[in-house]
Order: sequence, then C-alpha cells, then structure tokens
Amino acid sequence: MAKFWLAATALSGALLTSGCVIVVGDDGDGNKMLGTTRASDGYIVLDREGDYSRLSGDLNLRGRLGGDLSLVSGDVDIDNMDIGGEVSIAAGDVNFTGTVAGEVSIAGGDVSFQGHARDELNLAAGDLDVRGRADGEASLAAGDMVLDADFRDGLVASAGTLRLDGEVHGRLSLTSINEMRRHRDYDGEHGRITMAGRVHDGGEVCAVSVVFERGARIDGPLVVYAQSEPEIRAGAHVSGLDYRPRNRRDCEDLIDG
Repeated sequence: MAKFWLAATALSGALLTSGCVIVVGDDGDGNKMLGTTRASDGYIVLDREGDYSRLSGDLNLRGRLGGDLSLVSGDVDIDNMDIGGEVSIAAGDVNFTGTVAGEVSIAGGDVSFQGHARDELNLAAGDLDVRGRADGEASLAAGDMVLDADFRDGLVASAGTLRLDGEVHGRLSLTSINEMRRHRDYDGEHGRITMAGRVHDGGEVCAVSVVFERGARIDGPLVVYAQSEPEIRAGAHVSGLDYRPRNRRDCEDLIDG
C-alpha cells in the first residue's frame, strides 16, 4: 500500500501523444513514435519486462508490462493490459481492463475495473464499477458502487449505495452509511444495499436498508443490521438470515470492517 500513496517517480520530459503511438520497450528510454490514423489523442503501448512510472496529464495505455505500473495522472484509460507486477494509480477517472499478477491499488473519481486481479484489489472512488475477478482479498470504498465480479477471497466494501450482482467466496463485510446523521431521514436508495448475487460463506451487512432481489442466493449465515427488516423479494434464496435492528448506530460499532 505504500506505493499506492507515495505514487510515482516521474519520467523526465513530456511525451506528446496527440495523433501518435508511443511504444515503450526495455532499451534505454525505449520510446519510439509511430504514425497512426487515430485523429484525437494518442496512446502508449508498453512492451517491457521492467517497471513503468509516470506523472502526467491524461494517459491511454495498452500492451504488456513485466514489472510494476505506478501512475499519478489526470484521466487514465488502460485497455486490455497484461501486467506482471503491482498496479498503483492515483488519477481522475480510471478505466481499466486487463490482468494484474500483483496487488492493485487505484484511487480516482469514476473508476471502472473490468479485469482479473490475481492478488489483492484495493479501490477507492466516487463512482465505482467492478466486473471480472479478484483472486485475493478485495477492499473497496465509493460513493456509489456496483459489483458484478467473482470475489474469491472475501470482500470488504463501503459505499453510500451498493449493489452486489456477482459472487463472493470467503468473508463478506458490506457497509452503507457508516454514521447516520441525527434528525435526518434516509429515503430512496441512499444508504441501501441491494443483494442480487451469490454469497457462499455468509458474513455481515450494515446499512440503512437492505433488499434481496430475485436471483439473490445466500448460502451461509448472514447478519444484517438495518433500520428496518430486510426486504426479501420473490425468487431470492436467503438462508441463515439474522436481522438485528440498527437503531441508527454506527456500523463500525456493530461489525468488523
């Protein structure tokens, strides 16, 4: 996680990407500019065994990297990359597709992760959309969150609104609105956790309201803290549900985050 917050060593000089492709290999600086028919912004193709660090404006990356990727940037678009090391990104909006062998740590405004994280997955965003697969522990935080991934080693997530459409193996801990303000009514979806996927091993949920939609399947014991009793819709399979009134208490006092 230290890499995540210290973020990146800047490459000297600015690489101009307008209307060009920049190929970064292992020989020295490794930059080779190629013409392209792309009319707007260019992109960088990585093809190297080592690490790649960059401090810049907007970035478009693709290709293969054997080492770590460290970025401090404006908006980042990473398209179908194969990364052998760790990923650390602090940016504006981030769109990631591809595979990462090491730990993934991304912080941004709107973050979309659609890939395969073979190690830990740590994401923080305003709006967060996660699809694909995480083999290691997943720790996620956002204002609004949609999860349609296969989490293989547990999931800890906190958001203003949260929807789970994927699968979770291992420990589950979901929180929506950790601290409820006094004299405030929470209407609509604010503070709601919607369960529409499968939870194999149970866990804990703390929210203002909880809904189990059609197709939801909870196989293990699940403790739910909420202001009102959870809504279980037709077609949902929920076994071992233990509802406990939240009574406006802080989630951190009720469950282990």
